[in-house]
Amino acid sequence: MSEVLLTYGWVRSSYAALRNLSKHDLSVAVSDTSKLGMCQFSRLHDGFFKYTSHYENEDKFISDLVKICEQGNIKLILPVHNETEIIARHREKFNPSIMACVPNHELCELFNNKKASYELVEKLNIPVPVRIKYNDPKEVPIKLHEQGFTRSVIKLLTGNSGKGVFYAATPEEAQQIVENLIYKFDLKKSRFPQVEEYIEGDGFGVSVLYWDGECIVDFSHKRLRDKVTTGGTSTLREMTSNPYIKQAALKLFNHVGWHGLAMCEFKVCSETGKFWFIEVNPRMWGSIPLAIAAGVEFPYLAWMCAKMGPKEAKEYHRRAILADHWRARWLLGDLFVFLQKCGKLQFKEAIKILVKTKSDSLDDFYIDDPLPFFGELFIYLKKIIYKRSLNPSEDGMVR
Repeated sequence: MSEVLLTYGWVRSSYAALRNLSKHDLSVAVSDTSKLGMCQFSRLHDGFFKYTSHYENEDKFISDLVKICEQGNIKLILPVHNETEIIARHREKFNPSIMACVPNHELCELFNNKKASYELVEKLNIPVPVRIKYNDPKEVPIKLHEQGFTRSVIKLLTGNSGKGVFYAATPEEAQQIVENLIYKFDLKKSRFPQVEEYIEGDGFGVSVLYWDGECIVDFSHKRLRDKVTTGGTSTLREMTSNPYIKQAALKLFNHVGWHGLAMCEFKVCSETGKFWFIEVNPRMWGSIPLAIAAGVEFPYLAWMCAKMGPKEAKEYHRRAILADHWRARWLLGDLFVFLQKCGKLQFKEAIKILVKTKSDSLDDFYIDDPLPFFGELFIYLKKIIYKRSLNPSEDGMVR
């Protein structure tokens, strides 16, 4: 019997949750499409289960998960990545108590659609990048010139970690990118890529745990370095505070009556303090190791809400000691940055990143459980070789 089942076990966020829950002597099983991965290689898990990818076959994924819950006598599912929306969509096929931490399906769908989420955020008077409306890709450069935008960002409506996001240096390049995406993904007009102004600023995130519309805890961080220079997954980040983006994020989550874990991303101008909404990850997020290391135990607090009640969770967190300005580093991610710099012959900068980076904790390497780092390394190498990309995505992940 396992208290908790983690899905998508190969990533840092799953492993961070595994470490956090195991610290409290909870029995945690992990699941994924492959035996390669961080949680899979950890000595901390109490069982591994393999399932069919939901990108490959959604119905088979759900039936596999139902069987896993029965075989493992699972008491609670804690979904980690994009499968969160799929599990939420099939909520009725599971025991209700198992699904206590799973968000509302309609809200997952809303936040996983950039067009829909931007429209909602705009109605709440939260700043968003200026978007252009077009019915034909040929209109894109004309509209960009009218707005006075040279650089622009083109986003597929569904994507994550920088996947499905493209950058154009000129309006004409933006048109070309839009046309290529429409052709590549056979997009209908309702799913044409979103074209918006390019925003200069620092990346910030506001992470939350809500329970039945009530905020249990929140946490803010600033991104200090990214695996890909244009954005996506951060390799170095720091606990911080910004009352304006916190207020905006809580306004959004309060408005929709959020339930579960989520993270809201913003861009903030360091000179003016002006900020813009970027997106919501309606699930566990990649930088969650920072929050846990700094003293905000999101996975355990979610378990407490489900099994002991939100009042107990809030009281537990009230007694927590938070480490102000804590820095966390994704070691393997920085190795990728190092290799990219070397590939550009920027050796001095590469050495500085690899050797001189100061952090208080690592996301993916622990002396007491070293093998997960190699599980992470092996599956990344497999994906990189197969996809020929340092930021590979699964088929169906972006659209």
